[in-house]
Amino acid sequence: MSPDPISDWLLGHAPSLPSCRHVLEGLIDRLNAEGMDLHRAALGIGVLHPELLGKAYTWERGGRYVGETEIHHGIETTDQYLDSPFRPLNEGEAFVRQRLSGPDARIDYPMLEEQRDSGATDYIAIGLPRSDGSIYRASWTTDRPGGFSDAQIDRLLSLRTVLGVVIELQSRAEMTKSVLNLYLGREAGRRVYNGDIKRGDGETIRSILWICDLRGFTSLSDRIPLKHLIAVLNDYFEAVTGPIHASGGEVLKFMGDAVLGIFRIDDEADISDIGERALSAAELAVANMNILNRRRGREHKPTLDFGIALHVGDAMYGNVGAHDRLDFTVIGPAVNLCARLETLAGSLGEKIICSAEFAAISTAEMRSVGMHELKNVATALEAFAPA
Repeated sequence: MSPDPISDWLLGHAPSLPSCRHVLEGLIDRLNAEGMDLHRAALGIGVLHPELLGKAYTWERGGRYVGETEIHHGIETTDQYLDSPFRPLNEGEAFVRQRLSGPDARIDYPMLEEQRDSGATDYIAIGLPRSDGSIYRASWTTDRPGGFSDAQIDRLLSLRTVLGVVIELQSRAEMTKSVLNLYLGREAGRRVYNGDIKRGDGETIRSILWICDLRGFTSLSDRIPLKHLIAVLNDYFEAVTGPIHASGGEVLKFMGDAVLGIFRIDDEADISDIGERALSAAELAVANMNILNRRRGREHKPTLDFGIALHVGDAMYGNVGAHDRLDFTVIGPAVNLCARLETLAGSLGEKIICSAEFAAISTAEMRSVGMHELKNVATALEAFAPA
């Protein structure tokens, strides 16, 4: 029999679990089975994210998973951090213990008062070493009369190195997935993470294509400083990509000031519903841009004009590029036609313009905006706009 079944579980099974949260829950079950009698536990890890410094998983007795808390950049200068037990851990302490009840009770950190009031008797926060010299953090609370025994404290400390290794493996996997999703999109990120990276691999997919573009961006970029230009793009992208994701679509890429998105059609029976979601997302994007422009008007800044084109068609979705630089994208005549429609939207003064193919599957009322010849499209096509 293994001399330490928990260490064996951490090294042998825990790395294959879906996330750090699952590692924490499995570890708690095993510690309680040994008689640890945990009241509360938390695990804090770092993330690689433009807005977040880390996140924390929290558990309370009864197997109730309390939640995942986002930790934002800049927290290091706040009282929340400076008056917490995690500060001394980051400054080199291996652990911090606070007895919460009894004659030796001492609470140096205000955040622990709530745990004391809920019946907790003892608290320990432990730094989990990482390969780069920094740490993750785990904290453990009990409501056992008299608090943790010396043997239990030693037990928790004995696991810190192996737990640190496992959590680093898990958190790096989570970071990789997060970065791939941020920079490639959810579906493309998933495929790359799963090893679908061979150049030329692809599949024909049917989807609703979405292309939107700022109008007059070139002249605007000539008039304002570059740092302000980035802020303009961020505001615009936030306004238009949020509705795509919220409606079940995927943003594939930013092309300068243009956005390419898709709403995959996996079952033709659902095509009307998918079309409704794509159009609702476009209408919400227009509403978001109106709100943004009202704010810019109050700030005496030039307003932003843009247009969205929607089309239904087949496209090749896959991995293209050079041997040392690849990209997941969609290509094909349907994508080109959608781009031409977006250009047409600008000349017609329409915010949203749709192909005849999209109008045919849409449950919304549409009005024709006429027959038009599009660049590099063989025949004139009828275009539509929401009524």
